[in-house]
Amino acid sequence: TGNADGQPVSSTQMRGGGSDSLATMGVISDIEWSEDGKTLTFINRGRKVTFDLENEKVGAVQALTKEEKKKLRDERRNRYRRRYMGEDSDDPRIKRPARGRQYKVEKSPDKKWYAVCEDWNVVLEDIETGKIRPVTTSGTRKYRYGTANWMYGEELPVRHGMWWTPDSKKLIYYVFDERPVQDYYLAGNLTEVVTSNLVEGYTKAGDPNPVVSLEIYDLETGIRTPVETGDMKYIFLMRFTPDGREFLFNRTDRHQRHLDVVALDTETLSTRVVVTETQQTWQDNAPLMQFLEDGKRFIWETEKNGFKQYELRHLDGRLLNGLSRGDYPAAGIVKVDEKTGYLYYMAASDRKNPLCLQVHRVKLNGKDQKKLTAKPLNHGNASVSSDGKWLTVQYENVATPPSTALYTTDGKQAAVLARGPDVKNDRSELFTFKSADGKWDLYGILHKPADFDPDKKYPLIVSVYGGPASRAIYQRFRRGHAYTARGYLVAQIDNRGTSGRGKDFKNAGYGKLGDVDIQDQADGVKFLRQRSYVDGSRIGIVGHSYGGYMAAMGILKHPDVFNVAVDRAGPTWWRNYDSIYTERYMSLPQDNEDGYENGKAMNYVKNLKGQLLIMHGLVDDNVHPNNAFQLIDALNQEKKFKHYETRFFPKGTHGFSGTDMQWDFFDRHLKPEKVSE
Repeated sequence: TGNADGQPVSSTQMRGGGSDSLATMGVISDIEWSEDGKTLTFINRGRKVTFDLENEKVGAVQALTKEEKKKLRDERRNRYRRRYMGEDSDDPRIKRPARGRQYKVEKSPDKKWYAVCEDWNVVLEDIETGKIRPVTTSGTRKYRYGTANWMYGEELPVRHGMWWTPDSKKLIYYVFDERPVQDYYLAGNLTEVVTSNLVEGYTKAGDPNPVVSLEIYDLETGIRTPVETGDMKYIFLMRFTPDGREFLFNRTDRHQRHLDVVALDTETLSTRVVVTETQQTWQDNAPLMQFLEDGKRFIWETEKNGFKQYELRHLDGRLLNGLSRGDYPAAGIVKVDEKTGYLYYMAASDRKNPLCLQVHRVKLNGKDQKKLTAKPLNHGNASVSSDGKWLTVQYENVATPPSTALYTTDGKQAAVLARGPDVKNDRSELFTFKSADGKWDLYGILHKPADFDPDKKYPLIVSVYGGPASRAIYQRFRRGHAYTARGYLVAQIDNRGTSGRGKDFKNAGYGKLGDVDIQDQADGVKFLRQRSYVDGSRIGIVGHSYGGYMAAMGILKHPDVFNVAVDRAGPTWWRNYDSIYTERYMSLPQDNEDGYENGKAMNYVKNLKGQLLIMHGLVDDNVHPNNAFQLIDALNQEKKFKHYETRFFPKGTHGFSGTDMQWDFFDRHLKPEKVSE
């Protein structure tokens, strides 16, 4: 699409803003390859398109009928339900657990039994007769069977506490001893006449953990047998091998530097280690493990060379061969095509554009490594044909709307299947600056209001999360940010410690949360302040959870950079937070006293010069309200009464809204309606 002068139109010149059309014109979905390799069908902009692969041209194009649109919506909804709610989500007995919790009911594969976690015990219920068979009887809140706790559910994450063997003859379940764990108390029903006491075992960094093990119950004999799990502290990520004979689980030490995948033979009850990974800092707890059709070989994800890569291993413990390779991270499997013997995968292999993914392939024997795409754009949404001859792939970046092309699987582009509009995105811009140590290029995105005028000055808000192994910056087409509608510039920055750049980049924040991460956010603002339209006297920062911590640390540690901050549900001292998350990235307080003290927000309250809003839910069982209370107490001791405000939510858990309060605070102190000339 061009204007009268033949130049690309800007995104703001499109009729009605056109955000949906800009972002979706070049996107295809619901891709289907014919088994005979002759045709490809897909959905684009409400139309079903049939592409003739033999002649490399479009065949039929049909608008979807109402019935087809409804069927498509139903299929997508069902896929979502199966992915996020379990295959038995239509069974009224099986309900999706709340965040951090586990399923209370598991149906046996033969559909004859429910395994139920009830009153901290495991019982079996005959589905036909309703008759109950107790499996355990001694469970209590502090010594439970068939379930884990919030910390396991939130941080590992564990969503199940009971597992049926595929033949329905045995049941494996957690034994969770929380007796060593300190209870944490919250006041509930704060808006009612009578309040309640909410109690949860919650291990804070450095404190005693629960003692976790497994048992296996034989339905025929009624015998319960302990499973040999070793002396590792965390046991999680349970699943069965494809033949159903062995039960796999991950285990790791408390520091989470050593990971084993362990196989339990459900007949002999013997265990063995299948694969081990070790890191000097922290090891990813859930590397990809994808089995091939023979059920013995599997693709394994490792970071032992400093970048996430794939290798082919055998269930007997052997490393067969490497697959992906290079000094850049692999980033997802597209397809394992065993008919042709190829693995297709994504990788950040463009050294000039490390945020851009490219499609690669390699033979399963590790040979014939080849990069299939080369445009300096971000590739994704890839699909390989049934016969292994064709590949569809979407490409875009922050400034360029997505398009989708057809390639041969040796890397030659054959056709553009759906082309995005030729527009100049003038509302979102990728920017780059150097880290303070000079080692890294850091990336951010600056979003501008729709009516942006470079001759005016605007307040800037940094929208941040920034936690370890997270990521905010992708080379995907973006048109502004929700916050820009209120007249703000908005910046998002990936600091050191985030993901997608290799293990050294992630390790840069190890043991020192609240240090290099917020330093990078502040340096990003300093970089942007050099632009004439950024008002350096009106800089805000906002985030939720870890982002709330970053907002507080930003205004406290960098008071000459940030003028206004909104801390939403943020931790304020890592000694307050749970052991699994905190110790993974900080080690134990006993081993890293300086790191914990340096990351303590209360140590910097004397620096506060701007305005800080602290928002927290009073029934937050994730980041406990005492984090906010400790910060408030320290602010009061420094007599910073005029520099902070609070908003508490009596019914608020870790997730709450409060956006009107947030924007009222920003508008009062940054006043975007008075944009200066």
